[in-house]
Amino acid sequence: MVSNLRLLRTRKGLTIREVSKMLGIPETELCRIEKGQAYIPPKWRPKIADFFGVPISEICDITTGWPVLVDMEMPKLVRKNISK
Repeated sequence: MVSNLRLLRTRKGLTIREVSKMLGIPETELCRIEKGQAYIPPKWRPKIADFFGVPISEICDITTGWPVLVDMEMPKLVRKNISK
């Protein structure tokens, strides 16, 4: 499982450090959020969502702020089934 935030960041080809500087959010906190070890504070949610061009619900649970996690194995299983 990885956070959708990490997927969005890597798809843009950005490092945590770069995103941290662009958004003014501490690098250590972004790292913890991506690992699912910390929630996204309400004041950062719109800033992060706008930066990646997605709704807040794609980066975190709107109520709790915990990051949305994506199962990276599911796409592989789907691809295997389709190719048979």
